[in-house]
Amino acid sequence: MPYRKAYLYVLALLALTFVAFWPSYLSVMPKAKLAHHFHAGSSVLWTLLAALQAWTIHHDRWPLHRTAGLAVFLLFPLFLVAGIWVIHVETVTLAAGLTDPENLNTAQFGFFDPLANIGFAILFWGGLRYRYKVHLHARYMLGTVMFVVAPVIWRLLRNYTPGFLQGQVPFDVPFAVGNAAACAIVLALYWQAPKHGRPWLIVATIIAAQAIGFLTVGKWPAWAPIFASISYVNLPFLLVVTGIISLGIAWHGWV
Repeated sequence: MPYRKAYLYVLALLALTFVAFWPSYLSVMPKAKLAHHFHAGSSVLWTLLAALQAWTIHHDRWPLHRTAGLAVFLLFPLFLVAGIWVIHVETVTLAAGLTDPENLNTAQFGFFDPLANIGFAILFWGGLRYRYKVHLHARYMLGTVMFVVAPVIWRLLRNYTPGFLQGQVPFDVPFAVGNAAACAIVLALYWQAPKHGRPWLIVATIIAAQAIGFLTVGKWPAWAPIFASISYVNLPFLLVVTGIISLGIAWHGWV
């Protein structure tokens, strides 16, 4: 079985996530929007499930592994719906102030967040599709938690690291460092076993696309109104469609 200590690394990543998101979310939770609560809750539950599954499989708890694994059919749609909800909130904020310089950063995330959701869906599908191929299954499922690595790193840099603190350097600097570090970690995992490394290459490609889109097209003046146009889509309709698509992805991967 690959990655016998994976559950420890996943739990460590979760702990760092709480530290990284303390200033911007956890310390101001009462002021946060409902969409962010759903997104945070689904992310924590998914990460805990990934740790649990890694632990059960390496401690020969096969029945618990299979039973707990069924939770993905609930958590996966919840995660995608919450992710789309947050994107809609971002676009509503952006549409209300397209000329506000502070919203330009929100427009840049119009590449980052959708690609994270797409990447998560691809890896989840692969985890189900190759659930009987241990090496691929493990890498696909562990890959689903890797999209939080870059945000954790750049928030740790921006909130706690001298030289990177907010106001000392442009946000693009810690952002680029965080994404480069996340990509390096994923590629290191790939080189450990290239024969089974396809999931890690998918993760690395998406992280690179996120960074490039954020730092290039995301800054184009024409991009902000394009991303903001999502705000005009009826939110309940958008969430229902996302839920249906997520169930379709789960069904297709399973069969």
